[in-house]
Amino acid sequence: MAKDVPNCGNRRIRLSYRFAVAVGGGVLLTAIVCASSGPSVQSALLGILLSISIGLAWECLSRQRPMGRDLGLLETPFFLSHDTQVFDRYRQISQSLLTVSQKPDPIYREVALEELTRLAAECAEVAAGKIVYEGTETWRIIYDKLLRSPGLHLYRSVAWVKNANYWQDEPGRQSMKVNFELHDNGPLNIERIVILANEVWPAKEPLPVERIHRWIREQNDHGIWVKMVRESELAQEPELIADIGIYGSRAVGVQELDEQCRTVRFTLTFDFNEVTKAEERWNRLSVYSTSYQELLDRFDLDE
Repeated sequence: MAKDVPNCGNRRIRLSYRFAVAVGGGVLLTAIVCASSGPSVQSALLGILLSISIGLAWECLSRQRPMGRDLGLLETPFFLSHDTQVFDRYRQISQSLLTVSQKPDPIYREVALEELTRLAAECAEVAAGKIVYEGTETWRIIYDKLLRSPGLHLYRSVAWVKNANYWQDEPGRQSMKVNFELHDNGPLNIERIVILANEVWPAKEPLPVERIHRWIREQNDHGIWVKMVRESELAQEPELIADIGIYGSRAVGVQELDEQCRTVRFTLTFDFNEVTKAEERWNRLSVYSTSYQELLDRFDLDE
């Protein structure tokens, strides 16, 4: 029967087949040596204890990464071996690097090393919890997954509407359908602050231009809490002007758009500190914003 033993980090680990193999092999080796050369009882016990020590060391090495230091080249595969998904990627990358190192052409090596340097920087960003999508709408796939993920109950969005094209294309409409579906069915509460350029919400007009007003009104009809603010009213705090999504306490997404409201870059960061900063930005932005329903009441307007 497997039992628990202490490891080197004040936690407990369950003995695995690796430990059993190491100990069994050590005991068998000790028995063979004893039978052939007749060592003393003390020597036999020492061999068994050594086998147990090797088994425990192997288990610790493969389970726990030492804090405060980088792993050596020989240690890395041991620490990754318990995570089969990551280890498979490690194996593929390692094999590719071996293949690169075997090609002597100097021009190829120069280009390959430059590309590998870029990929290493991207890997460092991924390790820090940052995923970047450049010039593509494929970020909406992970957007959908995040909104549908178990345990997510609050999604806060800041929409920076530079012109009337904002989220009016097919990917944008599909994303809004996801918003409506999840908000209507109850598992997700959605709150949105809309920052509107002056051309979209002229200073003397009570409401934005019809195309964007219709987009806001549809959200309000589905019960999504919407507040609005003119971009010009944020002139004293320009750092608040951004297009962001806050996915509960797990991630923050920042969407960068061109002047036609097409996605240039979408950056998703899984970092609690970044979520906290985004929440602070949201609270400051709320001070400048007015709810859509309040505007309707103020100007005695029908939806």
